[in-house]
Amino acid sequence: MKKVWKSMDYSLLLPLVILCVLGVIMVYSSSSIVAISRHNWPANYFFKKQLITLAIGTVLLVIVASLPYKFWRKRIILSAMGLGSIALLAAALIFGKEINGAKGWILGIQPAEFVKLSIIIILARFFARRQETNTPVFKGSGLTLGFVGMAMFLILKQNDLGTDLLIAGTVGIMFLCSGVRINLWIKRIVLTSIVWIPALYFLANYKLSGYQKARFSVFLDPFNDPQNDGFQLVNSFIGIASGGLNGRGLGNSVQKYGYLPEPQTDFIMAIISEELGFIGVAIILICLLLIIIRSFRIAQKCNDPFGSLIAIGIASLIGVQTFVNVGGMSGLIPLTGVPLPFISYGGSSLIANLLAMGILLNIASHVKRQEKQQNGVMKEREQNGPHLVVVK
Repeated sequence: MKKVWKSMDYSLLLPLVILCVLGVIMVYSSSSIVAISRHNWPANYFFKKQLITLAIGTVLLVIVASLPYKFWRKRIILSAMGLGSIALLAAALIFGKEINGAKGWILGIQPAEFVKLSIIIILARFFARRQETNTPVFKGSGLTLGFVGMAMFLILKQNDLGTDLLIAGTVGIMFLCSGVRINLWIKRIVLTSIVWIPALYFLANYKLSGYQKARFSVFLDPFNDPQNDGFQLVNSFIGIASGGLNGRGLGNSVQKYGYLPEPQTDFIMAIISEELGFIGVAIILICLLLIIIRSFRIAQKCNDPFGSLIAIGIASLIGVQTFVNVGGMSGLIPLTGVPLPFISYGGSSLIANLLAMGILLNIASHVKRQEKQQNGVMKEREQNGPHLVVVK
């Protein structure tokens, strides 16, 4: 544990702390009116829950950051994660509670948030093993790809299309960074596209629920029905536009007074833009970007394919999730109900992200010790100088 904290990567930790602090503050600001007017709860109800979740997540981050990241490569751990993920998703689908059209909660926990991390770790081991043994990527891949496919299917059955999109984007980036030959990759994409394009057409026309289809149609023209389907997106635009450079001031949002139904979750960035302005939005996006860039840098420096691919997976997940959330609330892409990492209200999302950061911090610590050791060897060679052998 001491080794980890002595070689702590503060370029990762500092933006994470800033995001978590800003997240708790903005959850309080955005949710107080909802708590009072809609639920008749105390104004700080959501704030207290998020604060407790942050405390639990911080403890878990410290524990996970202290574990060697190679612990997660053990076969028994991977098997437990895979089986546990499928079991929890199935339980949520059968016994779970439906919230906002998605049936993905069981006992107040959203398993899909933790399944995303499980998929990253399992795929990291899968791709790393193929790099180390020079095995073709699709040889013997049935079990791993079957797990990913089953997890995504169960999540889709829960009407949680947004999480499936995040997983697809993350898996795609990990696949591209896995060392697969590009010509093979192109052939596979062409072949799978023949299957997936008709499947996506069928999904869009027959399997998407009514509210999911409405989200796609609203994306094309939210002002066509501003009082019904386009209500959230239009009011998100108003919040963004009214913030200006400095914002209205913390706590002074107008849009949280019933104009945005869930201002503390999917649309929290619209409230941030309204209250803190462009400066507040820029601070949050810069912090997220710093984490993403640093994570890819750690992946580049790590001498272990498993650690490198986990770092790539976590960076990709945070990046894709940020793009989908910000893109959705700003009208760049259709709304999918994806929370903003470390900022939006939601216990499962926050804890899962903090667990991911704990693993990433351990990988970063490993990289720092690795670099220190390499620098020590180089200095020793420079001090000793070349050894000359004289032959008579």
